[in-house]
Amino acid sequence: MKKNFVKPMVGFVVSFGLFLAVSCDDDDNGGMMGEEMPTCTDGIMNGDETGIDCGGSCTPCEDGMELGRRTELFVTNNVNGDITKYSITGDSAITYRTASDAAEGIYYDKEADLLVQASRSSLQLEAFKEISMLMEDSDVTPAFSGAMDLASPRELAVNGSTYVVADNDSHKFFVYNKDGDSFSLTATLDITFPVWGITFKGKDLYAVVDTTSDLAVFYDFESNAQDGVLRPSKRIKVEGIVRTHGITYSASDDTMIMTDIGDAANTTDDGGFHVIKEFSSKFDALSDGDVLPVGMQIRVAGPSTLMGNPIDVAYDSETDAVYVSEIGNGKVLGYTSIGDGGDLTPTFNKDLESASSIYFSSDETDNDLGSESMGQQTTLYATSTANGDISVYDGMGMLIKTVTTASMATEGIYYSPIYDEILQASRSNLMLENYSGFSDLTDGASLEVAFMSSADLSSPREIAVSGYNVVVADNGENKLFVYTFNGSSFTLQNTFQVNFNLWGITFMGDDLLAVVDNTSDLAVFNDFISMNTSDGAVTPDKQVTVEGIVRTHGIDYSESSDVLVMTDIGDAADVTSDGGFHVIEDFTWVISDVDNGASIPMSSQSRVAGASTMMGNPIDIAYDHKTQTVFVAEVGNGKILGFSDALNISGDVAPTVDNNLMSASSIYLYNN
Repeated sequence: MKKNFVKPMVGFVVSFGLFLAVSCDDDDNGGMMGEEMPTCTDGIMNGDETGIDCGGSCTPCEDGMELGRRTELFVTNNVNGDITKYSITGDSAITYRTASDAAEGIYYDKEADLLVQASRSSLQLEAFKEISMLMEDSDVTPAFSGAMDLASPRELAVNGSTYVVADNDSHKFFVYNKDGDSFSLTATLDITFPVWGITFKGKDLYAVVDTTSDLAVFYDFESNAQDGVLRPSKRIKVEGIVRTHGITYSASDDTMIMTDIGDAANTTDDGGFHVIKEFSSKFDALSDGDVLPVGMQIRVAGPSTLMGNPIDVAYDSETDAVYVSEIGNGKVLGYTSIGDGGDLTPTFNKDLESASSIYFSSDETDNDLGSESMGQQTTLYATSTANGDISVYDGMGMLIKTVTTASMATEGIYYSPIYDEILQASRSNLMLENYSGFSDLTDGASLEVAFMSSADLSSPREIAVSGYNVVVADNGENKLFVYTFNGSSFTLQNTFQVNFNLWGITFMGDDLLAVVDNTSDLAVFNDFISMNTSDGAVTPDKQVTVEGIVRTHGIDYSESSDVLVMTDIGDAADVTSDGGFHVIEDFTWVISDVDNGASIPMSSQSRVAGASTMMGNPIDIAYDHKTQTVFVAEVGNGKILGFSDALNISGDVAPTVDNNLMSASSIYLYNN
């Protein structure tokens, strides 16, 4: 239980502090000695000084004397619910003793002198007023609180009067409006993944995906914050992270920082954090489901860092200092001169048992939210086995341009926003080909290959890309070829033999999904890249039958919407009228509930097929989660087709997009 709690005599403390400030020397245990009086000559900005050893109760600061910055770290903990405020400039600490037993989620509004935390024991937001007037360890009571709506609050993100609490017990966001001295719940949002850390960037809310290395964004969050399910606008993987928890963003430096707790069972030495500079350009370029390569980040990790379970992170853009609440080792840590990262020793090291959330406040960095992302686009890339041309369509399915490549027939295509290049699998040249500077090309342009792989392939069909890894499904030999690329070359890493006929493949996080040609089956290879490092035979971890499909070819998975789409070509001899596609919502739940060798029932799917669909041999498929549109490459009838409102249609539905493309083969949807 919480220790006995005494309401503070705020007026007495403030008055007393004006002429007798108690020392705040730190004992490296996050507490206060509270026994010495400031001498005004100790070289520390403590007490009520306005500069180092000057101002306040000390002699006035001389003209030109350097004043100490207000640099305050507010840290919660899960052992007693107290809030510790560290002054980085003054090297001092004050503890605010609250009635909570545990807390996580902290925010300080300097203008209002208001400190807010999410109490894990009282399950509500608690607001403490005029805390800057307290010069020593003090008992504090909330000036006002929210209702007891929460179940397991973790992080708190604030934008103006909007306060968002991430609750990971219920996978919910609780959205509050602060109006004067009150919090009112305006929306309860069901999130489709485990939540933890959250932060605002302009109007956009960024959220870590707990138990993964993923980062999700909810564009224009407040406008879309209505009761019910809210799916992210985009979700990417941050390469190099094992499991993320904490997150913070600085607009002035355009820097995003995320923590990595590593193996949750190891709380002492496998943690770290990632610094992503020039975040906006990097994140905005990536398509939904893409990977941010570790080479575009700075990682700090290793035994010298003292990080085992860094649960939250804060950032001072004035000094480029990163501060971490390390719950595993019970510390508040700070790192400067980060450079290229590595195994850095903390320059700030204070003991604080069960340190949880952390918030940095200074006059220079407060409310440094910046601007939301702009200019999202949807672009569809299509290949052909008739001539190897690449056709490009906008999100409405309108043709933008067609360019000629060095291939005479192509199947398998991907657009890399990092390098602005197209990767395609040439069926005529039996190799991977790269075409760079693609976005600047005009209609009718002829392309030269920038670089290519060796002619390793026999009959390439689809490609799937995860970061710098490119997997080619070859149904001539039923092999998976794994390449890496770096913007100037392809390197064959591994060749894997599978025991079934290959065609369409796609990544779902780290897992590779593959259709089993000549059947209605779907195969799943868990952690495909990391678990398969030596050439040889590979066997899927799970193979299931998709009820209702005759013969499948194309496949696509949407990370943000958790939707899987697959095509059905029906009888291969009928290329004009018996094709269709299947949509499976909440796919991660569906596939986890199906045993190896079992079937996904029609009750978990919807099917679009019939004469009006114009599908006879739908060879590939893509899903636009923003507009809920399914695009199909229809090789039999030579078309690129689109079907709107795909989550709410079934049966014999006419396409809303109908473009002629002879021998249409593979398609790829870039959707940032």
